[in-house]
This record gives sequence, C-alpha cells and structure tokens, in this order.
Amino acid sequence: MKRIAILALIAFFVYSAVELITVRYQQRLLYIDLVRVQNEAKKLDQTWSFLQLDRANLTSTLHIDAVMTEKLNMQTANIDQIIYIKDSELKKQADVENTKEQ
Repeated sequence: MKRIAILALIAFFVYSAVELITVRYQQRLLYIDLVRVQNEAKKLDQTWSFLQLDRANLTSTLHIDAVMTEKLNMQTANIDQIIYIKDSELKKQADVENTKEQ
C-alpha cells in the first residue's frame, strides 16, 4: 500500500513538473506575442504621427498657395480684382433663374 501511495505521489510530482514546464512555455510564447504586438503598435503610432504631420503640411496655406501658383498657374487676386456680391443680389439672381426655368 505504501509503495502504491509513493508511486502515486511520484507520478503526481512528475505530472505537476511537466504541467509547470508546459505553462511556462505557453507563458513565454504569449509574452513574445505581446512584445511583438507592442512593437507593431509603436510603429503604427509613428506612422500615424507622420501622416498627421504630412496632412498638416499639405493643408497649410503656404503649400496650397505654392500648388496654386506652380501647378495651376493661378495668381492671388489683387484688391481691385475682387467683386463683392451681396446676399440680396444672389437671391434676386436665383429668383430670376427659377422663373426662367418654369
């Protein structure tokens, strides 16, 4: 009876040791995955920051003005070239166009 109890106890200790090794191995694999995902998240954050900076540069007034003058051959309007239209004149024009369509 003592031999069976001792063998059962030894078998239990061996089983516990194997399970401990298995759990530690799984823990190590999960930790490696966690570090990999954290590194990927840092890279994505850096890319996101770069994209935000790039968007800010592309939407800046200086960049838009440069594109306007270089690629579209446009010029900034002088004060004497600007025409101001009042809201009342726009409404009158829209009313005239609506009556012509009907």
